Amino acid sequence: MTLHTPHERPFKLGFLTHAFGSDPRQSYRDLIEQFEVAEALGFDGGWIAQHHLSGGFGQLPSPLLLLSAIAERTRHIELGTGVIVLPLEDSLRLAEDAAVLDHLSTGRLQLGLGSGGANLNVFAAFGHDPEQRQADFQQGLQRLQRALAGEPLAGNARLQPPAPTLGERLWHSHGSTAGAELAARHGNGLLLGTATHDPLTVQKPLADAYLAACQRQDRPPRIGVVRAVFPAADRSTAQAELAADIELHVPRLIREGLIDEAADLQQHLRLLNVHHGHPEEIVHSLRHDPSLLPYADYFIPLVQSESSTQAQVLRRLESIARDIAPALGWIPAHSDKATGHRGQVLG
Repeated sequence: MTLHTPHERPFKLGFLTHAFGSDPRQSYRDLIEQFEVAEALGFDGGWIAQHHLSGGFGQLPSPLLLLSAIAERTRHIELGTGVIVLPLEDSLRLAEDAAVLDHLSTGRLQLGLGSGGANLNVFAAFGHDPEQRQADFQQGLQRLQRALAGEPLAGNARLQPPAPTLGERLWHSHGSTAGAELAARHGNGLLLGTATHDPLTVQKPLADAYLAACQRQDRPPRIGVVRAVFPAADRSTAQAELAADIELHVPRLIREGLIDEAADLQQHLRLLNVHHGHPEEIVHSLRHDPSLLPYADYFIPLVQSESSTQAQVLRRLESIARDIAPALGWIPAHSDKATGHRGQVLG
């Protein structure tokens, strides 16, 4: 399969967000506002992360519920889950909830699924064995796809309400080439995360394995690529905004042998693959990411760290839509002229 060059390959623009903060009510209001602002800026989609029993890291275990509220406040923007831990779900109930949301949103749901590798500590609370998560994922995926396709279930029952096209908007997040090939065999999209460490060795093999395994002619390959993107007036400003949150990841980097205690902030940002600084610097670094532009059908910047303010998140969204993504070849499918929140003019 021949890959396009970065300037030839069109892509959708999304963003990934989390429900950070100690006040869930405020976090949910902020997420709704982020989607409204992103839609006004022309973003194609927004993706929300799921966190179970996380003790403060994330406050949203039920992304479909929040996306239902967002569906009523928006018109165009696609609504993605990044990602739902499928082994912890009843796949038929998930199909029902997803089908209702897809009707409420007039077909805008993008259903991202994962096996829960980053959530192993919560499996016991749900009564599941984390060692069985890959087998559970495959079994749940088959049941989910059968239901969405309208196939008869036990007792000759069928999904209600029907959602015959939602099965064409499923995505997998995997960390192995076997997982990437599984997504291809099922005709689903592949989501590549932020590529902590080296995207050349961590993610390029996954994308290549996925493309090589894509043989379904009725569903072309779809690759979504998440990248941490933090624009600011300059690199020092971006680093000052990120420093406290980057330090939260240092113990893990030390445990994994990637840094020593003498490493500085610059090394941390490099290992975490954080694109930051002036928009021109970010465009340059993204163009040289070996697993992004040659592959991405959906570019999904992560614009929020744990202590980011809402004003910072909205400013980053605006910079990405106006300064960064167009320089990489993105053309918005729609754009609303609107007065933004908190005095910011959008459009």
